[in-house]
Formats: sequence, C-alpha cells, structure tokens
Amino acid sequence: MNVLILGAGEVGFHIAQRLSAEGNDVAVIDNDPLRLQRVSETMDVRTVLGHASHPSILEQAGAKNADLLIAATTNDETNMLACQIAHSLFKVTTKMARVREPDYMDYEGLLGRDDLPIDLVISPEREAAYSIVKRFQISSSVDVQEFADGKVRLIGIRIQPKSLLAGVSVKELGDVTEALRICITAHEHNKVWKVPCSSTVLLAGDSVYVALSSNDVDAFLALMGYERKTHTQRNVLITGGGNVGYVVAQQLESMGFSPKLIEFDRQRAEWLAEKLSKSVVICGDALDQQLLEEESIEKMDDFLALTNDDETNILGSLIAKKYNVPHIITLVNRAMYTDLVRQIGLNITISPRYTTASAILRHVRKGKILNMSTLGAGALEVLEAEALQTSRILNTPLAEIAFPKQTLIAAIVRKNQVIIPDGASMVQPGDHVIIVTRSKDLRAVEKLFEVNLEFF
Repeated sequence: MNVLILGAGEVGFHIAQRLSAEGNDVAVIDNDPLRLQRVSETMDVRTVLGHASHPSILEQAGAKNADLLIAATTNDETNMLACQIAHSLFKVTTKMARVREPDYMDYEGLLGRDDLPIDLVISPEREAAYSIVKRFQISSSVDVQEFADGKVRLIGIRIQPKSLLAGVSVKELGDVTEALRICITAHEHNKVWKVPCSSTVLLAGDSVYVALSSNDVDAFLALMGYERKTHTQRNVLITGGGNVGYVVAQQLESMGFSPKLIEFDRQRAEWLAEKLSKSVVICGDALDQQLLEEESIEKMDDFLALTNDDETNILGSLIAKKYNVPHIITLVNRAMYTDLVRQIGLNITISPRYTTASAILRHVRKGKILNMSTLGAGALEVLEAEALQTSRILNTPLAEIAFPKQTLIAAIVRKNQVIIPDGASMVQPGDHVIIVTRSKDLRAVEKLFEVNLEFF
C-alpha cells in the first residue's frame, strides 16, 4: 500500500514507523528539516520538505499513486485542506485527518465523502479523554483495553512487592489464581517489553498485561488486593478544564459521577459551569496547596491531572500522591516525560499523541482484522481476528502450531464464551482470536489466519 503521511511530529513519526515496518511504501511531508532528518535516519521512507497542503509538494511526494493519505500536522486547517486537494487533484482513495478544534467536530454534514472529503477524522483530545475514562472505570489498573465487543479485557498492572504475582513464574499462575483463568500476555522488566514464556518469573516492580474475561475483572482485582469503589462512593478531582478535561467531565457525569473540576482561566471556568450540570467547577490554580486542601484532596479517590501543561500535571500528580490519593491519572504530551513519570511513581499516564496514532493505525489496518492495539509503547501488537473456514490455525492444538517467536493466543471468544486457552486448545471456525505478537511478526501472524491487512 502506498501511504502519504503529512506531518513528522510524534503522531506522524509513530505511524510512519509502524506502516513502513509492515512493508508499506511510505512518504512523509513536513516543513521542518530536523523532523524529516529524524525520520530518514530512523526508517526507510521517502521524505519531502515543504507545506503539506501545497499541491506541488503533494505531487512531489507521490500523491497521484497514494492509496491512503494521513494528515497529521498540528494545524487543523492544513490537514483539512490537504485532504480536499488530495481528493480533487489526485483522486486519493482514502483520506484521514487529525482535527483538534471541537467546533469542526460538532457540526454534522461538514465532513464526509460527499462534503469535505475526509473518510476518518481523529480528535486527539477526544481519543485521550475516552482512554482516560476507560482507565477510570477500572481505577486500580495501569491500563485497560477491550476486545470482542467488551467480552475480553487486557488489564495492565504494576506488580507490587506484596502482590501474589511477585516471584511467581508464568507456569505457576494456576496455583495463585486458583479457579480464575488469566493469561499474562506481555511482561515488562527493566523497561523491555516481551511476550512471556512459561518459565518467565514475575518480579516486584515489573509491569504485566493480563487477559481475562470481563466478567472476572472484579475478582482478579480483588485477588491482587485492589479495592474498587462504586460511583456513589468515589470522590473525583479533575485539574484542567480544556478540551480533554471537559470531555472527561461530560463522560463521568453521564456515568453518574459528580466530579470537582479546577480551572485556572476564569472565563473558561464560567463556560464550564454553564455546560456541566453535575460537576462542581472551581476557578483556581491546580498547584495551590491551600486550595487543594480546602477541596479535601486527602479524601479523594481519583485525581485526574488534565491541564494543557505537562509540568503542571506532573507536579499536581505528585502533590496528590503526597496526600495518598489511591488513583492518579496524568496527561503527558511530551514523549520524553513518559519514562520519567514512571520512575517517580506516576504509573498511569495518557498521551494524546500516542492515543491518536493508535486510533489511526486501528483504522488503517481495518479489514478482516476486527480490532488492533499496541502494548508496551508500541513494542507489541494485539489483534483480534476472526478464524475463517480456510484459516491454517483451525483444528490444531495450539502447542503444535509454529507461531512466530514471542507470539501467543491470549483468548478465544466462541459465541458468548471466553476461553483462556492452553496448549491443548484448538481454534474453530467463527472464533474471535485475541493474539499478541511483536510488531515485526504481524505478517507471519496474518498468514496463519489467511487475512489480508487491507484498508476497507
């Protein structure tokens, strides 16, 4: 597939890296030579220096032969105009655009194949907000991802020193979890993510992703010593009422929560107070310790640091940690901060850039792959595929199948039944299979299912 990516920032870079690694012909446009130099030094793609919406630049980058255009610059208008030009002049089949301004998103009929020709619009703030709400719903987890229409969940947690998992090998999990069926799908040790084998030992401080039936999530968290409170018991404090904070507050209100929200800008605070019906909006500084104490930060169950400033979010989260708030989510834009915040004990972070890239990649790979996501900062891929009558993976014990290295079947969904498989399990036609593998092995996994990673 010929792919044209506009913008070599964090989003464009991540998408280009993924798609080029999968063997696609990728070209990247940016008006910053340093960004393009980073791209050309890191991956085998074509780069073009110039303005992404200029017809001559699009033509130079190969728009005439492009199957897919992904407009991921930081300017909404540039992205939308580039899609229009790609449609009108170069007849590009599929066009995606990153659009941040909510006003563009709120008007139906503005975007679409017969209007402003954009096939998919991704809002970084909304993607981040939805990711935050998912994590909020399972408050003690580092991460949560859903597959098979919510029947299967991947729960990411950091192993605590007194956890039942600390010091246990993967093959010994059954002795710890007893009747509860789980699968360790990914394991992080010393900042390196791998798909574990049976002899892998889980140590305190490591992070893992656990696949299990959604019906077993509460039991698993209880077994791990995490307490989940109902919405009527939870006190929630949000700092930052920008696009992300506003959408999160809206979502929490729809779920029955009544959060407190601190916003520094008075005009924005007044606007939020008018728009939100159940939230208590406070105009003030998110780092004002006296204000936080007045709002009973020590009694909070959840602290969501969602301002537009990374440093404010990090410092605010550290203050919340000082007051022993059990569940803290930190919004972080800069990639350089991701490892830093984990080192200082802020384990739940959300990156709008990363969630945007993941959302775009899910749609790029759409076809007979039903769902797709990434784990471990992109080191591992999780895909949900339907086993067809012709799939090579059928009717053979999993232990006898030659999977690529570091690949495992995390779960099989057969109608409404969730199966956490072992080596004797077999895949049947119509099963939805959740499989974890390394990014570079996606093509080999595809062959097992005889599924083409086509777009639409």
